[in-house]
Amino acid sequence: MVPCVGFSQDSAALLTQAAGSFRLVDDAMTAAASGQAETPAAASSDQAVKAVADGKDSPDEVELAALYYYAEQKQDDRVAAEAARLRLKFPQFEMPHDLFLPQSARGADETALWQLYDKSDFTGVDAEIIRRKSETPDWAPTADFADKLARKKQRVLMTEAAKDKNWTDVIQAAGSIDPATETEPDLLWMLIDAYSAVGMKQPLADVYRGILLREGDKRLPDTVLVPTLQKAIRDFPASEVQVVIQKLAVTPAMQADLQPVAFDLLRKTVADFNADAKQTAPLPEDGLALLKASVPPKPDDMALLGWYYLKIKQPAVSAQWFGKALDLQADAANAKGLYLSLAAQGLEEQAYQVAATHLQDLAGDPEFLMNALSLRFAKPDMAVIDETIVASYSTTILQTLNADHAEILAWYAYNSKQYEAASAWFQKSVDWKVAPARVKGLALSYLRLSQKREFVGLQEKYGTAYPDIWSEIKAAAPPKGEKAAAVIKPRGAIQANYFRNFQAKRYSACINDLSDLQARGQLSPDAAQIGGWCYLGLSRLSEARASFAQGLNASGQIRADAAYGTALTLLRGRLTDDAEAILTAYPLNAERDREIRAEIYIQRARASFDQKQYQNTLDALNARASLVAEPSDLSQLRGWAYYHLGNRVMAKQVFQRLNDHLSDAGVRRGLMVTSQWDTRR
Repeated sequence: MVPCVGFSQDSAALLTQAAGSFRLVDDAMTAAASGQAETPAAASSDQAVKAVADGKDSPDEVELAALYYYAEQKQDDRVAAEAARLRLKFPQFEMPHDLFLPQSARGADETALWQLYDKSDFTGVDAEIIRRKSETPDWAPTADFADKLARKKQRVLMTEAAKDKNWTDVIQAAGSIDPATETEPDLLWMLIDAYSAVGMKQPLADVYRGILLREGDKRLPDTVLVPTLQKAIRDFPASEVQVVIQKLAVTPAMQADLQPVAFDLLRKTVADFNADAKQTAPLPEDGLALLKASVPPKPDDMALLGWYYLKIKQPAVSAQWFGKALDLQADAANAKGLYLSLAAQGLEEQAYQVAATHLQDLAGDPEFLMNALSLRFAKPDMAVIDETIVASYSTTILQTLNADHAEILAWYAYNSKQYEAASAWFQKSVDWKVAPARVKGLALSYLRLSQKREFVGLQEKYGTAYPDIWSEIKAAAPPKGEKAAAVIKPRGAIQANYFRNFQAKRYSACINDLSDLQARGQLSPDAAQIGGWCYLGLSRLSEARASFAQGLNASGQIRADAAYGTALTLLRGRLTDDAEAILTAYPLNAERDREIRAEIYIQRARASFDQKQYQNTLDALNARASLVAEPSDLSQLRGWAYYHLGNRVMAKQVFQRLNDHLSDAGVRRGLMVTSQWDTRR
């Protein structure tokens, strides 16, 4: 069992055991070092000292000549003895990787390969390797180059995928990484982020353990452990992280380094409490002292305390913390917290003022804002409502299609004698959800507007469903007409609403809003561009292109955005040449130009492949690879293009490289087909 353990810990031992004649060489060197073999006279200790004194730590070509000669003659015993001599003279000596290769395949200059490697030009590396193999079939890159190339490709694939938040590709590219032995922590951190994002808990825990729980001389530096623990706070309950911290904090230096982690852990403890409905017992007050006294004060910490005290039903205290947080950072979360804290104390007017002050911050949550503003409209006698409040309330109602609030606004308009607006909002409330009070309000509005035909039609439609309201309607007295801000009719609120619908990806609602604006001749160039993106979101390509076309005659940013949108629309419709023509006519910035050209080359590569124009496929892929890194699906297309061109060696190499770091059925199929061809040949 002991040798197996040794091999599992020493990958070099596995390599030498698998290398045939290498085993004899290693045996001879080991014996020579222990005095069991005859040491050549030239390999005296004086020579070893002289080699060190001369600054030599490895043999030159002259020193190696005999070793290569014996290897060519297949005199393994002489190879072993010569290697032992060299090891004694040069303690750092290692057997040349190409010792048993044919002479024609040895000593090739890899300078060109390393230059391409430095530029991350993997396509160029592949082409150079193929060229050399065609000249010297027995040649192969050195193990050092092959290993470093594979690692760099892995790093590039992982980094590019992580940058794009393509977490599945990060995980696939990291296939060969062992969390328990990996020495480059940033790769492990990318893998952690990927597993965390896709919710793969078990492999996520395995990576964390591989980093944090190494022991003895395998333990990673504190500079790696601390950031890893900070990530763990995001992914695991605070109690579990605390156990690991106690295990690792074994030195004063590490304890000092872990102070920021302890602070983050306290934040996570409070956040976990706030989010867990099952936790009701308050946390120890003295444990919160660090959070309360943080210097400099952070609004996020204050908000945590605000939500904590609101949960344990101390709204007066929570209002203080949210008030401090708002002073430092005005945002929706802090405004909501302060509003709820005040409302929980029955301070309705103060709560309303918070919502009114932070209309823009709360606009992203129209449901909350609508409910926060509605009290004033239900009780208009409290005070005059500002016009901006009326506009914001109208907009949130349209965003949420809320019939109850549409009715509240309609009654507000009716009671202030704004009958046209009242009629419009009552109609909306009936359209969204019919109810007798809404029909009654609409009928009253028709009467005040002397719209007898509409009144009769409404009564015919709902007379049987709601027979009791009609007598009340005829007996109702006109409203007193208290002073009030003008209520915007639904169409007027659309102007502010279309962009919010676009941001929320409610593309159909956005287009409906813009259609209303266009019908009234109020469609601006900016709004037309938004329409293009909404049409594109619905894959209505011809309408998207028409909308973007309106901006191509403009100037500045509108024209640039229109050209970009037009190019994307054309590519979505597979009009590749037309998209390239847009780039020629309307130059884009570097980032957008690269994005569009990369997609153009993808479409050309796929179209050429479908038409069996395999060289054109490679040309397009090579052009794209000069702009951005090549993903695995396009590398597979490259492999099949080489295969159909008869370049089976290159095809096999492409599939082999993919198979080294991907687990994919298509890659395995490509590798199998190209390998079978080699066998048949």
